[in-house]
Amino acid sequence: MAYVELHCHSAYSFLDGASHPEELALRAAELGYEALALTDHDGVYGSLELAHAAKLVDVRAITGAELTLHGGAHVTVLVESSQGYANLCRLLTAAHAYTRPKEGELLPPALDPALLAELNDGLVCLSGCARDGLGVRDPNAAAELARAFGRERFYVELQRPFERGDARRNALLRDLAEHTGVETVVTGNVHAHHPRRTALQDVLVAIRHNTSLEASERERRGNRESILRAPAELLECFPDDRDAVHRTAEIASRLEFDLTEELGYRYPDFSDGDVPAITQLAEVCNDAFAGRYPPSNKVLLGARALTGNRGGRPRRR
Repeated sequence: MAYVELHCHSAYSFLDGASHPEELALRAAELGYEALALTDHDGVYGSLELAHAAKLVDVRAITGAELTLHGGAHVTVLVESSQGYANLCRLLTAAHAYTRPKEGELLPPALDPALLAELNDGLVCLSGCARDGLGVRDPNAAAELARAFGRERFYVELQRPFERGDARRNALLRDLAEHTGVETVVTGNVHAHHPRRTALQDVLVAIRHNTSLEASERERRGNRESILRAPAELLECFPDDRDAVHRTAEIASRLEFDLTEELGYRYPDFSDGDVPAITQLAEVCNDAFAGRYPPSNKVLLGARALTGNRGGRPRRR
């Protein structure tokens, strides 16, 4: 396999990505991908959807997210193991905890880079996108993260959106990788599964910024390059970075976490029987809760007093 896309957004990157996870999975299969990562902004909202859809078309789904750091720079984080998924969830929770109402304004998610450096076990980190990546915005901070993750789990991300300054930016990023002692990796920063969906992506970005298409030229991807490409096309786009293209498949082979198998629980199968699924689920939860948290006499007596029922259960009205 020549290439695996490790930086991809779905419609769960609200008003930015323009394709559903199922569409991305199907298109990846059509293009011959063996695996595909979903890295929506500051969340894993579409990851389980992609994981199930990808299995149906024999594509391996990789779980990840594009994290926004304090100051606005981005990094791409990919899950390597169950511990990595747990750490990613903790990081996302911390980023959204920063979203506090302040004088009626809701702040966007933002993560302390120090916490990312601390909770790095089981994760692979890429230096971020061409516009707002940490490697572009703050190379020194990227180097600090590289030291925390180590050579085997931090990579400098190269992208080519065919915008002014591509060549100079990628040259600087190669220098950053060399001086930091890490490798480079190519990503596509995908926002649409097919070229015909890119017009919608432009409109979504304009809506998000509450402005017109013309006024949002910098924010939107008007050159229509942020699509899921055939693996062979990436080799053509990066003739001087073929190793960085092939390295995506090497990284993907290590990202073995399967969101459909390794969460540690299974949703009960309520397909048989006459009892409604919600009633069966309530019974399962109540039994599990009682087994883990057996009531003391004091708690039981308090519950009976509150319910007015000696059996300890609420009376039905």
